[in-house]
Amino acid sequence: MKDFWNNWKNKTEIEERAIVALKKARQIILKNVPLEELIAIYVKGSFVRRELNEKSDIDTVTILKTNKYRKKIEELDKEYKSKEIPRLEFSSFSLWELENNKHFYTDSKLRASPDRFVIRISCYKLIYGKQLDTSKFKVRNSEESLKDLKNAFYKSFIPLYNQKKFDFQEIIKQVFWLIELEEQRKGKKCKNSWKELDNSIKDKNHLVHESYRLRLNPPKDQNIKEDYIKQLTTYLEELK
Repeated sequence: MKDFWNNWKNKTEIEERAIVALKKARQIILKNVPLEELIAIYVKGSFVRRELNEKSDIDTVTILKTNKYRKKIEELDKEYKSKEIPRLEFSSFSLWELENNKHFYTDSKLRASPDRFVIRISCYKLIYGKQLDTSKFKVRNSEESLKDLKNAFYKSFIPLYNQKKFDFQEIIKQVFWLIELEEQRKGKKCKNSWKELDNSIKDKNHLVHESYRLRLNPPKDQNIKEDYIKQLTTYLEELK
């Protein structure tokens, strides 16, 4: 399989570092999971969109035949996520999880439902194995997904941010997922990048524009962060 980034032109320094890190991540997975248990390895996120910044992670998703090695992938995530720059992220799904849209288990209550991966799979890139046939996987509609993610902001993301247990940039990332779901509910297609999403919404007062600005220029001023959280709360209240 030819690595998709080989066709990229004018790679940035951070992209070159990310490619080295991603190749290492792939080898780590292949070393720790038997080939007979592996179906595919995908990469997603800002690397695929070519929107990397200094705080970006390299997100890999391993698809497993059974739940046997799910715990091993989580152990790899804990072991390697602070060792590399850019930081490596290891996550995984078993076929059972994707087919039933349920987690077999997870150490994190904040982990997204499996169907988010299924819905956006066309925006991810394969770096090992074969493409998944998602036609029989259970997925929620955009209305249900939007409602669940909105509730997650109220019950988890914002409270944990206020407790300093959830990073501000992670709040921004989740806001983009929320806005994308809002656009999908209106019948609009997924965007392949945050920049595309920002450009597609013409309402100058929409939260997407401030979100994108703060994503590109992470604020250090706590007042700016708190003002954004207030804007986000208003947006959530108005989101029907």
